[in-house]
Amino acid sequence: MSLWCHSYMLSDERNARIDHYETLDLDGLLALEPDRPDDVDLLIRIGMRYFKSHDLDNCREYYARALKLDPYDGWSHLYWANLLAGLGCNDDALTHFHYAADFLPDVACPHWCLGDQYRKVDDFDNADFHFKRAVEIDPDDTMACKKLDEWQAENAG
Repeated sequence: MSLWCHSYMLSDERNARIDHYETLDLDGLLALEPDRPDDVDLLIRIGMRYFKSHDLDNCREYYARALKLDPYDGWSHLYWANLLAGLGCNDDALTHFHYAADFLPDVACPHWCLGDQYRKVDDFDNADFHFKRAVEIDPDDTMACKKLDEWQAENAG
């Protein structure tokens, strides 16, 4: 599963802020934190940088803070779920992927992540449903199409 889902379907202002955060390294992000302690997007980006450097304790801390600030933010649930999946917490990961899908109904990424997670726990009916649902939501999402194609190739015949 990929932690890198496109941050479309957000306001222009939020997308601009996220785009700016994406240009910063961890030190640059951490420098912003004292002035923006309640910025969910900043906390998620800091968590992502920690994840990338395999510092899972700090990653967990920042993702948890983001979720506590806004328990209805689908992106926070998506990143939290990816962390949980990576840690082998499969049931909890599924729960948070479902929250992400509920809070981001027009975004394919939570569904192809659900497909991956259901495949991982050998629930092939649900995997099939979510890979197909991802493409239904966004037929132009290249990762959704790729994952559905791979899934169908594996299960042909």
